Formats: sequence, structure tokens, C-alpha cells
Amino acid sequence: MLDSVGVDAFRPEYDFLSTASPEWGKIALLPWDEEVFGFPVADFELGPNPPQIRDLPLFINALEDFSARTKAQLISTHVQGDDMSTIALIERMGFSLVDFSLTASTSRFKTALTSSSGTALREATAEDHPSICQIAGTGFQFGRYHTDPRFPRELANDRYVHWIRNALSGSNPNNFVFVLGPPGDVVGFMDAVICDGIADLRLAAIDLQKSTGFAGILLYADSIRAVQERGAKSAIAKIAAANTPVMNIFSMLGFQFSSPQATFHWHAPTS
Repeated sequence: MLDSVGVDAFRPEYDFLSTASPEWGKIALLPWDEEVFGFPVADFELGPNPPQIRDLPLFINALEDFSARTKAQLISTHVQGDDMSTIALIERMGFSLVDFSLTASTSRFKTALTSSSGTALREATAEDHPSICQIAGTGFQFGRYHTDPRFPRELANDRYVHWIRNALSGSNPNNFVFVLGPPGDVVGFMDAVICDGIADLRLAAIDLQKSTGFAGILLYADSIRAVQERGAKSAIAKIAAANTPVMNIFSMLGFQFSSPQATFHWHAPTS
């Protein structure tokens, strides 16, 4: 669900795209994604005074210069989803819309649905890791890399495999991976991080070839129960607005939606 991993060792370091026009914004390479993809990618954050129409040729030159110097093949940027004037400006900069997301959140849990017999949620064990990674590599169609038609699908899949391997590594004691299904034959998983009483539901997927029609509902509802048992008082998740089945599950569980965000990609001329 979420499109960031949050590993301190890979925290991006932002600097001005143009020292002549620092007000345009800052840009940074994304080391974690580069490690997964094998080539540099970057993220651009709009500044307080984005370039005006007359500045666009200079801005595009600065973007292309950054790409040439760093070998960045792709640059992302994010805009508040209801800021139509900025969205129009971003598109004139040469960026293309690839995703539209919402934040799902709740400050008061509804009573979680209970599991059916034999499919109780549990924490993942080492025996589950291969099937979890298999689901992570095949079970996603949303997320900005998956919905960018110019980005290789196999690399988008690899990113989620690396993501869940990191979650399963045990490096963060507040990171939990819950699974449905018997040991070694997982039907679905949920990656969640609990911090300061807030459960961040980061990544979830179901193996559609193994699941029944209720596996998705059970996964989310029982994950809510599981994070409550571990001290969470509320929960958040970032979700693609096009992922209506999961939006409906969140709605049923009492979540509300806010913070619409449009995500754009710029591809280097040589990519």
C-alpha cells in the first residue's frame, strides 16, 4: 500500500535542483530504489515558488542536466490531488500522471471480523518466507511503478519482493508480517509497523489462485485485530484510489479517506 520503505540507511538527501532558482524545489536520488532496480531514480519536491510558464525551458534544462550528471533514468514528484493548477503545471514540465492515492485512517477501531475456522491470522515464520516472496512478486497491480506503462513490470515486482524481505529480516522490532494460510503455503500477508500507538499498514497482498472470496476481508480485519493486540490505538494506510476492492474493505472497517495525492513520473530522454 504505502510507496515508501522508511529505512534510515537509505534516507534520500535533498538538494536544490537549481542553485540559480532554489525556490523551484529540491531533488534527491532514492538509494533504496536504485539498489533494487540497478539504475538511479530520483524524487523532486516542489518548492514554495515553482517555476512559472516562462521558466519552463530553464526548468526542463535543469532536470535534464541533473539526469545526465546522476544517470537518473526516472524522476518522480507528488502534488496535492486537489491542486489542479499545480497538476497542470507539472504536466507541462514533462511529467506524466502515474498514480492517484488516498490516506485511509481510523482513530477508533470497529470490532474486527473474526477468522473462519482454520484460517486464523498469525505472524510469519521462516517457513513462510518463500511463499510470501512469491506473492509479493506476482500479487500487485497498483503502486506508481506498476501503473507507469513505461516502467518494466518485472522491476516493479522486484521492488515489492525486496520490500517484504526487508520486513521479514527482523531488523525492526516494531515491524510485523502477518499471514493467512498454513505454514509454508501462505494465502496472503500484511506488513505493518506499530509506532507510538499507530499501526502503519504498509503492504498487503493475496494469492488469488489460493484464496476464497473472503480472504481479503479476513486479512485486513484480522490484521486490525492483531495490531490492536500489540498496542495500536489507530491505523493508517496509503492506498491507490483505483484499488476500489481494498477501499471498500477499509470503509467497512470504519476507515476514512483523506490527503489525495497525485504522483507523476518524468523519464530521461535516453531511457
